[in-house]
Amino acid sequence: MTQAELARRVGLAQPTIFQLINRGKKGSTRLHLIARELRTTPAYLSGETDDPTASEPSAPDLSADQRELLALFNAMDDASRRSLLHVARSMGAPPPEPKGRAPKLAFAGQTGKS
Repeated sequence: MTQAELARRVGLAQPTIFQLINRGKKGSTRLHLIARELRTTPAYLSGETDDPTASEPSAPDLSADQRELLALFNAMDDASRRSLLHVARSMGAPPPEPKGRAPKLAFAGQTGKS
């Protein structure tokens, strides 16, 4: 995976990824996201362990679209996240069940009686 691709997936700029790799910067607030994308742990990336799989969090396999959506979501501010969650919940919910009988519709010139 390229630095640019990793940066896109976690919502960072490519130069930030470069600095994390080449300048030993360890203070990224997105280190956990980077570790997840690279299927390793933050401890391994920060040099705290030599085992890249020790305590690896079990994450479900996600498609590229799902990973991109998650990265975009994580890059949003709190208000945008809440708004998106509201929209997603409304889109994912089943339509409400009809209550009672629907009223008969009358067309122009009709009385509604059969």
